[in-house]
Amino acid sequence: MEILSLEDDHAQAELIVTSLQAEGHNVWTFSEGRQVIRHLETATVDLLVLDWQVSDISGLDVLGWVRERIGRDLPVLFVTNRSREDEIVTALSAGADDYMIKPVRRRELIARVEALLRRAYPPVNRNETRIAAGAYVVDLLNRIVLRNGEPMDLAPKEFEIAALLFRNLGRTMPREQLVKIIWGRELDKISRSLDTHIYRLRYKLGIGPEHGLRLRAVYTHGYRLERATYDEDDLRPTEH
Repeated sequence: MEILSLEDDHAQAELIVTSLQAEGHNVWTFSEGRQVIRHLETATVDLLVLDWQVSDISGLDVLGWVRERIGRDLPVLFVTNRSREDEIVTALSAGADDYMIKPVRRRELIARVEALLRRAYPPVNRNETRIAAGAYVVDLLNRIVLRNGEPMDLAPKEFEIAALLFRNLGRTMPREQLVKIIWGRELDKISRSLDTHIYRLRYKLGIGPEHGLRLRAVYTHGYRLERATYDEDDLRPTEH
């Protein structure tokens, strides 16, 4: 798993990194909130470990940015010196999934991280060739998408984008990462091509609440495919 840590105390940062790397995780560590946001604008991670009090943008502000731009599915563990009940409530109410008071204890850290990862990412069959969500089934082996059992007509690049979004259901995929994975190059002029492919994909698949999913554009960041609850208001014609 890819884990990002925000921690400006060198000793604590080193303990977090070595503890989680020993469990097989890849760990990115930063000492400033701006560095975290900059990284998340172009890359995806599976879990965040955030200190509250750092030199520039606080961990709480980073959490707010994450929930607004990336969504509520990315698990976040607060690791901080702040131990008052009202502070814990503030962090949890802002969207933190768990809260750990310093000093960091290696075994407790690992246990909390593993619990969050199990909750957020239930075990799946690595050889799985079909992904089901809403009215859709993505057949990775035959490279087709079915809606209510009917195959959808997608171009090769459209299928690749669909497969990537379905694999990361509920997570915002940064534009730059989508372009690098699908086209194998930097964003640059491919950016508009990505938008065109996303538009066609949404239209061809008929993605909407009536089929159990939404495809959201996250401003200045990327796209997120997420589950949706059917609501008749979503289907009500708009007046012109």
